[in-house]
Amino acid sequence: ASLPIREALDASLNTEALDLARKAVLENPGTAEPQYLGALACARMGAIDEAECWLAPIDRERLGDSPLAAEVWSLAGRIAKERYSGANGAIAGEFAQAAIDCYRRAFGISRAAYPAVNAATMAMLSGNHTLASALAREALSVLGTAGDHWHHATAGEAHLLLGAIDAAREHYKEAHRLAANRFGDIASMRRQLLLIGSDRARDLLEAVPAPRVIAFSGHMIDHPARAAPRFPAGLEPKVAAALRAALAGLGPALGYAQAACGGDILFLEAMQDAGLQTQIVLPCAREDFIAASVSFAGSAWRERFERVLNGATRVILATEEAYLGDEVLFEHAANLIQGMAFLRAAELSAQPLLLTVSEGGSQQRTGGTAATAREWERRGGAMINIDLALLRGSTVWSRDAGGEPVPTTPAAPSATRRSLKSLLFADIRGFSRMPEQHTPEFVAVFLGICRRALDALDHPAVDANTRGDALFVVFERPGHAAQFAVRLLQALSAVDWPAYGLAPDTSVRIGLHTGPVYGVFDPVMSKPTFYGTHVNRAARLEPIVQPGHIFATEAFAASLVAEGESGFRCDYIGTHPLAKQAGEARLYRLHS
Repeated sequence: ASLPIREALDASLNTEALDLARKAVLENPGTAEPQYLGALACARMGAIDEAECWLAPIDRERLGDSPLAAEVWSLAGRIAKERYSGANGAIAGEFAQAAIDCYRRAFGISRAAYPAVNAATMAMLSGNHTLASALAREALSVLGTAGDHWHHATAGEAHLLLGAIDAAREHYKEAHRLAANRFGDIASMRRQLLLIGSDRARDLLEAVPAPRVIAFSGHMIDHPARAAPRFPAGLEPKVAAALRAALAGLGPALGYAQAACGGDILFLEAMQDAGLQTQIVLPCAREDFIAASVSFAGSAWRERFERVLNGATRVILATEEAYLGDEVLFEHAANLIQGMAFLRAAELSAQPLLLTVSEGGSQQRTGGTAATAREWERRGGAMINIDLALLRGSTVWSRDAGGEPVPTTPAAPSATRRSLKSLLFADIRGFSRMPEQHTPEFVAVFLGICRRALDALDHPAVDANTRGDALFVVFERPGHAAQFAVRLLQALSAVDWPAYGLAPDTSVRIGLHTGPVYGVFDPVMSKPTFYGTHVNRAARLEPIVQPGHIFATEAFAASLVAEGESGFRCDYIGTHPLAKQAGEARLYRLHS
């Protein structure tokens, strides 16, 4: 049962591995290996709090001297190592010693080089150079003469600790070559060098370059009704060749894109032919997207669309609903592509890149390439553009982006357009059990806290509704919603719940989601409000939130990152079923 989880981890599909681990634990409670693998997936994504929660139920002593025991002790050492990297003073020293003890316990069981060299690194960082050298030599003595990428990474680290820099560099180069597309493993090597932190260690980062995480956006093949040519069908071979040349120059990579005819599909084909991971984001229901962005170019493009979807690592529907002529759905998809690329790059210690196929000077339409490039550039991100104007006369590719892949086949428009909003639902777990006599005072206090938190915001909410302990607030941007959620959680955490007849551990549950919604006038309340399936989705999230925490959908987390918010952190916690049988959602825990 654990083999698929390990295979996902080997492929650097950490979120998928965590979901598989969660399923395995639910099916076989108390099984140690899925618990360990879930913890490992969290650690690889940098979610150390989550990793500790997964690892805590495992009885390490009961595992004895088994191979799994060595893995568990090593991961405990890694968690302590991560705690060390974020601590100062005496507490940092305690984490360093805890890491050394855990790694040495693992080494005592396995006699493997990996825990020995990690113990050596932590000894060096804690100032015990004699122990560090002894452990590094011991790691080399048990390593043998041949092996996989971890063999060479371990040898490289040991030689670095012993001052043999040339030998370290050769081993790291070989580790990078053998790791191939195991990007998570490469990220671990880079994090270790950054943890060591010396000038020599930083120089060795060049030997293990991080993969490129590519967000792609590009023009479609020209619609038959287009007057002036921009991406005529005859230009396809040049664009395809330019894309393949650009990707070849970037080395190992993984990509995020839509799947419109033209640039998108050519990019996805080039990536998949090279054996690289691709994640496809569709802005709306599949058949609506095909009608708007694929079919007009002919049946061959429809077949190619189906092939790239079948070859994708993952296909994401930004919204499952119909297009209805709302270009904001393409803006939402573009935001998710950018945000997912940034989230994945952070996970892999990599730098994201925007790759575009466009013609400079094109109109900046909602969700288009020009608008995407503008936002990416605002964040200071690296960009490469394959210029269609130049390709119509040459095969040169440049760094100036523009244009937009907005559908040209009109859909039947709705009377009211949707707009992107960030949605917050919150309630107090246990409110229904509160004694009746406390209700008026509790509601006054609860709503007073909510009102003060709203009034203190830098950006006011668009709409707010309450019912007892339930709160529904709408914001223009995810950063505004995140700011309110954190402040509300902090304020409500200070409430004296027993004074209202509730248990001391009573707490608030907050759920966050971003998506396209309808703004309508409510004749009963005599005020504007918001409706739509994404409101329903946000409402179904809040009941499953762990009390005292803030859960966010993947759409919210990606949108938050895409807008450049740096004051918050989103840790992936897995795919969870929503309330009232509303399907499943990939969720993150929001921290300030």
